[in-house]
Amino acid sequence: MSEKLSYTAAGVNIDVADAMKREMAKSIDVGDTRVLNRLGAFASLVEGQFVKYKHPVLVLKTEEPGSKQKLAFQYGRISSIGYDLINHLINDIAVMGAEPLYVQDCVICGKIEPEVVKTLVSSMSSACQAQGCVLVGGETSEQPGVVDVGLYILSASIVGVVDKEYIIDGSKIIENDIVLAVASNGLHTNGYSLVRALIAKKPKIIHQQIDGESFLEIIMRPHKCYFQEIRDLFHLPGVKGFAHITGGGIEGNLNRILPPSLDANINRNLIRILPIFKAIRDEGSVADHDMSRTFNMGVGMTIVCAPDIADDVVNHLEKNGCECYPIGKIVEGTGKVKFDGNLVW
Repeated sequence: MSEKLSYTAAGVNIDVADAMKREMAKSIDVGDTRVLNRLGAFASLVEGQFVKYKHPVLVLKTEEPGSKQKLAFQYGRISSIGYDLINHLINDIAVMGAEPLYVQDCVICGKIEPEVVKTLVSSMSSACQAQGCVLVGGETSEQPGVVDVGLYILSASIVGVVDKEYIIDGSKIIENDIVLAVASNGLHTNGYSLVRALIAKKPKIIHQQIDGESFLEIIMRPHKCYFQEIRDLFHLPGVKGFAHITGGGIEGNLNRILPPSLDANINRNLIRILPIFKAIRDEGSVADHDMSRTFNMGVGMTIVCAPDIADDVVNHLEKNGCECYPIGKIVEGTGKVKFDGNLVW
């Protein structure tokens, strides 16, 4: 007689998943009155009244934290990867002048480890609350045979809102506008395939000290969220565009907001490179071009603004704890980012 099959025998334990979801609900239920139902419904219901917006436009984005999540689970940084994911998401809609509202997450794994998943969801919920938005639900999927046990694949989607009149998309950028750099706190969530290759080649590098902090601690810093620091600039006349500097570096992201008849001329000499990037370059013998196209190099965001308000923008960011400084200007061109000078290591 053949052995009977069951979902549990196949690797999926519904009872464990249900118990875990009940625990997750405690992290997600933050008492926000805009959320009209609780975890466990077929879909999330949220209030759609935007009383302070004349013509509300919804802003949507889906993101995942890339291969940094592999390092997070490898080195026990489970909580921080939740902040990486949420902060990256919020930055991507904040650059359009949007306020974050609601987030849904997706966690795919080979086997549910309740404490791991609860930690992930709790950290994502906390990251949302810190920026005034809400994790309203999501999906946790156990897929034995598809995903290895101990491996987790994360993603999330966000809904934000912006008044149509105040959408910031770069369309108002003109010649002679100034390009400002806003400092990053490290790698954020990009370049980790290269970093993992470096660690595989030189495992002891994770213990290397850089300005009193280990290589591992620095590369695992959570992605910085800029929303609170830049939100007061959204309605400031003369602020023309924001670019979140992620994969592709300055060149691959600033060009996304440039009008087709203009270029951004960036002076490489002015970029304040963080020491962690010099360590990666030197230890991995990585060419400058590859460094610039892979990492943010110390610039987590760029702001394009009119020359007469550049000092005001810099002062505002500095007062809010963000290093900010000019790195270039807008010139006639074809919608590209061009560089002068050389990186100063």
